[in-house]
Amino acid sequence: MNAPNMNVSGLNLVVSNVDCDVDSVDLSNENSFGETPLAYAPSIELSNGEKAVPQQFLDVNRQLDNLCNVLAEISLPASYQLFAGQEASCLYLIVGVIGHENYTGYKASIYDDKIVYGRRWLIEPSTPTSEIVQTALLAVKKVREHEARELLTVRINQGRNVATPFNCHLDLPLMAANTGELLSVDSARDEGVEELLARVRFAGFSFSVINRHRLSNSRIIELKLEGQSRYFPELGGEIIAVNYCEEHNGDFLHQLMSELIQKGDRHIEESTSFRGFARFSRKINPIDLAKFSYTTRNIKATDPRFDRNFEDMSYKVDAAKAPAYNAGALGEQQRAKVASVDSLLGYLPRESNG
Repeated sequence: MNAPNMNVSGLNLVVSNVDCDVDSVDLSNENSFGETPLAYAPSIELSNGEKAVPQQFLDVNRQLDNLCNVLAEISLPASYQLFAGQEASCLYLIVGVIGHENYTGYKASIYDDKIVYGRRWLIEPSTPTSEIVQTALLAVKKVREHEARELLTVRINQGRNVATPFNCHLDLPLMAANTGELLSVDSARDEGVEELLARVRFAGFSFSVINRHRLSNSRIIELKLEGQSRYFPELGGEIIAVNYCEEHNGDFLHQLMSELIQKGDRHIEESTSFRGFARFSRKINPIDLAKFSYTTRNIKATDPRFDRNFEDMSYKVDAAKAPAYNAGALGEQQRAKVASVDSLLGYLPRESNG
């Protein structure tokens, strides 16, 4: 019987179950990303006659040099760049973003360029290439979100002072200790949305109302971003729909911020590629992705010697991820939650040696 063909984004695969050997796939050397096919692993035959081992059957030896090789193949929007690093035995990636100075001060103005960095994202020794690319995407999204949260400003107290209610640097312990005095958890509406919007700006944009819709228990207001932004030019002229609870201005501002973050996420998804392939673009048909997943993952080895190799690798990867129970109150919480589940599978947290 002929094997069925499929085409996913230009990649024509033939569903086959071919055992790897030295003649079909090179097992002797790592690729430039630190990955080596397990001995006797099954492979997929491509339409051009080449054979490839799917990533779930690759043994990963992640090192700083091959992590750099992976990151070098990732293309990002112009303002963002990726760095790889290592501290002791821990590998990580970090995103640098060139933007403007959000908080003016000594020798700084809102017109100055500034490079800032996001958090470090741990890359484990067994992390395959695809997961590194996904981690990079998430890291860039979160850096952009961090910047966006500092760029939505509200003019307060009917004066000229402006503040950023959604920035990530608010003093959480202080807020938690003084909620009743400093903050209102359920802020009732005290002005219309149009009046509120007059006091709101985002990254140099103002907002104009172009349409309104009333639903059974909420309202949708369509807004157009007016003006231009040096660092978020893709948002100029964009229209966003904010679905909010009409009785609470707080809900409107939260929903507005969420919509702006979502716009940024979509921009990053369409603008991030690996070797020129925009893996996260919504232009890719999800049905094709489902077929691709089935084709590359629903294969079985016919050589019994492979099973032991795969089991050993899976144990090494999964067991290494299990943490140790912590001491004190946190450890008590962890043990109680694990104990509350009967017949819990997986690798349970270890008892600490300390």
